[in-house]
Amino acid sequence: MAVAAYGVPDACLFLTGSDAEVAVWERLWGKHRIDPERLAYDLLQTPHHCSWHSLSYDSWSELRENAKVSPAARSALSQTRKGAYIVASSEPIRDDEKDPPCIRAKREYEAVAQEVNGQFLCVGEHPSQEGPGVLEFEVTAYGPRKKSGSIQSGRLVGAGIIGRQPLSHG
Repeated sequence: MAVAAYGVPDACLFLTGSDAEVAVWERLWGKHRIDPERLAYDLLQTPHHCSWHSLSYDSWSELRENAKVSPAARSALSQTRKGAYIVASSEPIRDDEKDPPCIRAKREYEAVAQEVNGQFLCVGEHPSQEGPGVLEFEVTAYGPRKKSGSIQSGRLVGAGIIGRQPLSHG
């Protein structure tokens, strides 16, 4: 989805992964690898709360570091524009057998972000695990940027609540 700002029709390209698993990302890459710009983004909401199953058919809890990444799925999820943000809407991500969120998926997304001088963020860890707040972006003519400071979870803005602490999956 393209978000316009200050007369720039695609100031921010937003891609949300919803609950799509690896087979969906493989099909998308098969369809768009000739024109990868169709999958480009400045802001990605990681699929399924940063689940490993968006990147692999292998079980993280059974295989851990021996689990293999699907190259096609990773390619589909790697079509970042320079300075992209990759955001996991999950509780804090720990090095354990849990999936989602999965530490290995986090590491893959961190590597993708690093390739374009971008940033991986997790709402359950922002600004800290002890005091997560609302992660807020502003879209400018030059793309999205993370707003500095944080708004405390559940704070009223205007007439509505703009965010809450992340809930665990399931």
